[in-house]
Amino acid sequence: MKKIVYLICLSICILSCEDNNLITPEKTLIVASKKIDCIGVDNQKCLLIKETETENWQYFYSSIIGFNYDEGFEYVIKVSERRIENPPQDGSSIETTLIEVVSKTEKTSENLPI
Repeated sequence: MKKIVYLICLSICILSCEDNNLITPEKTLIVASKKIDCIGVDNQKCLLIKETETENWQYFYSSIIGFNYDEGFEYVIKVSERRIENPPQDGSSIETTLIEVVSKTEKTSENLPI
């Protein structure tokens, strides 16, 4: 009987632990076929991303954990976003992690910023 009570309590504890830092459990992004020069902390190359086909491209100054980018391909990816408790002063307060590469298409993305 004690084992059953213990297992129930353990299960409740595990299920009640939620990640309060999770911003989005899953989000779909389109990643452009070309990186572009941008200035963050220093001169760098940024990914260009958008959430839908109709949106304008946005600079993505950070990295996506687990994502291996090949120029010349447009990607549709699923990511999760997590808030970073104490980000570095010059870093992002959001950590983006790859969940899945939905598609990788060899093409030149359209309407990229100059």
